[in-house]
Amino acid sequence: MGAYPCLRLFAQTYFHQDFALEADDPIAIVAHFRRAASLERTQELRAEVLSILDAVTDDEAVARIWLKEAGAYYDPRPDGITPRNWLRRIAAELEEGDTRR
Repeated sequence: MGAYPCLRLFAQTYFHQDFALEADDPIAIVAHFRRAASLERTQELRAEVLSILDAVTDDEAVARIWLKEAGAYYDPRPDGITPRNWLRRIAAELEEGDTRR
């Protein structure tokens, strides 16, 4: 399944080709995932995202992981967000919104 199975499942389930119909803002889709998923699943996804941020410093490599390996249809760059910053936003949303700890 690849190096980042949680990220792939998240990207393909929540950032599919019609993701823009699901919410006005991509981060709202992340918030929807956080509310719908188990605590274990959100922690696994956050851990994978943080491991990418720790291991990969090149934005193009991060974009390749998000778009190609994970299969996401949302590219944050047209919105003025670097791929690394997009993953940072995902991690922050998963952490800040986690009231189940």
